[in-house]
Amino acid sequence: MTTNQFFLSLMFSFLFASALTAQNSALTAQNSALTAQKTVPYQPKLSNSKNGAVHDFPLGVLSATGRLADGERAILVMHVGKDGAADRGGLAVGDRIVAISGQQSSAFSKSTDSGLAGPQTDLAMALEQACADEPHRLRLAVQRAEETVQLRIVVPPSPAFAESFSNRCPKSKKYLASIANHLAVTQQGDGRWRPGVGGDADVYAAAFCGLTLLAADNEAHLPAIRRAIDFVRKKSIASIKPSDPKIGPKNWQAASSAILLAEYQLATGDDMYFGDLKECCDLLVSRVTENGTMGHHFQIPYNGGGLVIINVQAHLAWALAEKCGYEIDTAAWERSLSEVRKSIHKKTGAIGYSARATWSPDISARTGAMAAALAIRNQEPELVKQFSDALVAHQGRMRHAHAMSSIGLIYGFAGLKLAGRESHQLVMQKWKPYLELCRTSAGSAAYFGGKRNFGGDQYLGLSPIGNATVALMLASGQDNLFQHGGTKKKWFGSQ
Repeated sequence: MTTNQFFLSLMFSFLFASALTAQNSALTAQNSALTAQKTVPYQPKLSNSKNGAVHDFPLGVLSATGRLADGERAILVMHVGKDGAADRGGLAVGDRIVAISGQQSSAFSKSTDSGLAGPQTDLAMALEQACADEPHRLRLAVQRAEETVQLRIVVPPSPAFAESFSNRCPKSKKYLASIANHLAVTQQGDGRWRPGVGGDADVYAAAFCGLTLLAADNEAHLPAIRRAIDFVRKKSIASIKPSDPKIGPKNWQAASSAILLAEYQLATGDDMYFGDLKECCDLLVSRVTENGTMGHHFQIPYNGGGLVIINVQAHLAWALAEKCGYEIDTAAWERSLSEVRKSIHKKTGAIGYSARATWSPDISARTGAMAAALAIRNQEPELVKQFSDALVAHQGRMRHAHAMSSIGLIYGFAGLKLAGRESHQLVMQKWKPYLELCRTSAGSAAYFGGKRNFGGDQYLGLSPIGNATVALMLASGQDNLFQHGGTKKKWFGSQ
């Protein structure tokens, strides 16, 4: 080695060591920032009105909870968080918000097809403008007893959402990162997030939260992602007995676990969990009946009618696993797909509850997940377009799915993105108010359920699944996760 080569080598070693030191310092600072976020953000006080008589929802960075009933134009304030923007600005429990930025809203409808139209959209758009523009004050007129009170509420500054909602949108990117940071610090030591109840809800929720951390593309979260995976493996996947399909986790768990494991392998190139991924997919194959039906577990409910929501999640898991090297069981795929086809409602073009009940108002989770699965495999382009058209035509139903809002929005937007950017962008614009009303002053997301039953999300835990839902909606604007149109492997940590 010449003298010049020696000094070049020495210089390179020094620069490399300096880069590593800088990177470690950045990660340390980032982890300190995560720890600082342990302050509990405002959680709305929601009542689950299963018949749709009333609809409770968060009021965004105001840190308050509102209520609407069918035909009402004024938002009733049900709760105000201590020391939040609403509290400091004089908004009180019992107030009725009768005008927003000087304008009265159109009437709220409890119809699922009406989506967020009316006072919710008006408040959300006024909030976004107030947060983006000086002097960052929201103008509200409230009816308090016999008096009308004018309020000027100071709100925290933030940029407006860009039209694209892509990873180039500053607000979208920051929102996703803040949610991921929140989930990282609220994860429990065993890798799960606190569910709403006991039982097995924590496995399903952990899969979505782990997927959120992955989508945020931050290497500082890699340990948390692996903890989530290890929790899912120990509590759920470890119970699989390949020789007996009657033993093992519920199909909801097997599918969500497989989706997380597949996306992790595709993102990082780490195939250490491929055996677990294969076990989950094989279990789902073994539980497809001869006529293509599937259920919660091995048994098929509703006198053999089954649940197509299980089929479509299995298809998405298989399609993603195939990208990791898993060999799809063609016979099982076709049997299940046959059942899915028989469950399509002729008028809407969307997937119904089952082949025996093709009509259903909550279409987004089934239709979106199946559109995503087919698009990932480059199959049935005409059917994928049909599903996308149905999701666009009935976009107001996006958060209604099997007593849950989460999977409707998560799978619905995944299917839209894979079916076409224009359709995805069109519906995302309609749901901008949802993202704004979910946003807390701490940067995380509050849960915002549907107009009727959201007991399934209560089972999972409203805070973790609410954060995961909003984050994966935002992530659908990127091209990283394969369920959002990604095609590049080993992308994690590229930001």
